[in-house]
Amino acid sequence: MSATANQKLYVEGMHCPACESLIEQKLKDKSWVKYAKASLANNTVEINAKSKIDIEELNKEFSEDGYSFHETRQRSKKTDLLKALIIAVAAVLVFYLNEKNGFLGKFSVDSTSGYLSYFIFGLAAGASSCAALTGGILLSLSKTWAKIYTNNRKPFPFVLFNVGRIASFFFFGGVLGFLGSLLGFDLTVSSFFTIVVALLMAVLGLQMLDIKWIQKYRIKPPTFITKYATNQNNFRGVATPLIIGAATFFLPCGFTIVAQTNALATGSFALSAVLLLSFALGTLPMLALISFTSVKLSSHSKYSRLFSYTAGFLVFIFAIYTIKSQLNVLGAPSLSFSAKEKEVNMATKKDEYQILEIYAKGFEYYPKYSEIESGIPTKMRLYNEGAYGCANTIAARGLFQGALRIKPGLNEIDINTDTPGIYKLTCSMGMVPPVTIVVK
Repeated sequence: MSATANQKLYVEGMHCPACESLIEQKLKDKSWVKYAKASLANNTVEINAKSKIDIEELNKEFSEDGYSFHETRQRSKKTDLLKALIIAVAAVLVFYLNEKNGFLGKFSVDSTSGYLSYFIFGLAAGASSCAALTGGILLSLSKTWAKIYTNNRKPFPFVLFNVGRIASFFFFGGVLGFLGSLLGFDLTVSSFFTIVVALLMAVLGLQMLDIKWIQKYRIKPPTFITKYATNQNNFRGVATPLIIGAATFFLPCGFTIVAQTNALATGSFALSAVLLLSFALGTLPMLALISFTSVKLSSHSKYSRLFSYTAGFLVFIFAIYTIKSQLNVLGAPSLSFSAKEKEVNMATKKDEYQILEIYAKGFEYYPKYSEIESGIPTKMRLYNEGAYGCANTIAARGLFQGALRIKPGLNEIDINTDTPGIYKLTCSMGMVPPVTIVVK
């Protein structure tokens, strides 16, 4: 079929920002194309050609890249959205069940979390927003490197890419920890910053769902990176894959920024470096899978779009969950205030001060509702009866400063009762269902 020399075509198979540059570059390399502009937001490409456009020929040339061109939209996205929603709901159900039995609490991350927690957090990142952003670069590079390297050397640039990524997370992670030791970083600042990041993630999730009105705020790698990535002449040097891999440390992936924020809060070069190294290793399995199978995956446009929609739902849900958790840390109104129970846990007076007893077990604090008198020196006696994960680090903004690590058994903590109000006691990540403490 032929079309006019100036035409807008609909493209099936676009699923990441790098697709725009790949299509544009390949079209501009053709002598009969004067101008080409692809749009991920609309899944279109505008072509100004010296001769009539042969759509059938275009489809043959782009088939191995996973793209097909049409004069009209070919397939409604409603079916893919429904399938993606079902998959996302199933994943959220597993998330909810795991949270109820405390499994996820063992793998939450903050500045005090262990290496395994950051590795698991990296796995989640690699399966969602990091796959959408860093994976988009890899999809672009895969076709370029396939033309440059021979069969027995095809894995070589991808190995260098991932080595560069891991090395940069180790080095720059340490730099963040060092900066944190100089600047200082409190829990309130961390929570506000994490909320901003979560809002950006929510926008990213909606964009991955192809919601039209939000496309103009699209978060994507800088255009010069994707254009550079699609020019095969720029990737013949051994150092180039290393540099591109290292640069992914600065890509706007929400998961990555959360990990980087926590690293900053450690105030330690060595600890921060190892934590972000663990995070980068967690992202490696998915990025390695994309590295070595990207061409085959992108050849099935319906699956790539289904993946993008599923990731969009999950990223958006994760963002809302993160915002709720951080509001708990800040002691702000959210969906997590405990209702007043029939039996109120009252502080008991002893000499010139009062005592409030709280218990921590598993991934829970109780009693859920307590009352204390204002203006009286108060000690909270917190009995740690086997808390795990971030439940071992408590926060109650307004009652005491920052986050406190609790040891097994009895912990005595002085709390501020000068200002009457309603306060929340939760973990440092806000994931543990908070208990309500009322200062009357």
